[in-house]
Amino acid sequence: MFRKITPIALHRAAISLLISSLLLGGGGLASAEELPPPSSPQPSQQGQLVQTREIDVTGDGKPDTVALIGSKLDPNSPYFDKLYIVVSGQGQQQVVIPLEGGYNPHMQFCDFIGDKLPQIYVAAETGGSGGLSYYYIYSLKNNVPTAIPLPEPLRVKSTFKKNYKVLLKIEETGKSFKIDLMDRKDDYEKFGIYKDGKVIKPLIVNVDGYGALKPIDKDRDGICELMGIQRITGIANADTIGYANSIWKWKKGKWVLKEASITQTLQRSPR
Repeated sequence: MFRKITPIALHRAAISLLISSLLLGGGGLASAEELPPPSSPQPSQQGQLVQTREIDVTGDGKPDTVALIGSKLDPNSPYFDKLYIVVSGQGQQQVVIPLEGGYNPHMQFCDFIGDKLPQIYVAAETGGSGGLSYYYIYSLKNNVPTAIPLPEPLRVKSTFKKNYKVLLKIEETGKSFKIDLMDRKDDYEKFGIYKDGKVIKPLIVNVDGYGALKPIDKDRDGICELMGIQRITGIANADTIGYANSIWKWKKGKWVLKEASITQTLQRSPR
């Protein structure tokens, strides 16, 4: 007698075969044409299915299988040396998109560009001291992988004022925000920035890239914006003096800045 194989079992078997194919060099898989083909992992690498979702991303009205797959040199490490987005659909050629590796990778799906199809969003932490991550958005409309560019981080200028205050100006909007440094005045005097509340040696603050770039539907219109958070540091990397916050919306083929502010404490994500 033949045992009946459930669709779930078939799906798991296909994913297992896919991981094996990637680790053996990607035989029989179609890579994104505008990207270099995925580098072949070494035989010692361990493949792992990170996340999968059944969702129509190509626009043919049929659910596609979208998988996020990672490979590791060290199976005991939380770090993925390489990541892949793999899209499979009925009657569609399979697409493999290679990404940089990272920690805690995850996928989300949302229509960012207003074409009434969900795009694939992937984030993975770099693991560096700055708390940064890699971010990607891909459209698979008509089964053609297209990278959606990300908005450039905000640019911020600093002016130190008397009595342990710093004025931070967002260049994109021209708006300024004042940050109080009184709680760390001893450190700023020790580093020669202030003396008795007077500015001695102005400091150029450091503004990190995006520590977070999260999809949100702020307008509740079914189209996602991106919420960016950038850390601002003073005399040392550990000296966080504030955060630059931004909301970006895709319009006419580019990201448009809708909101921007600087806060002294980390801003919570809208729900």
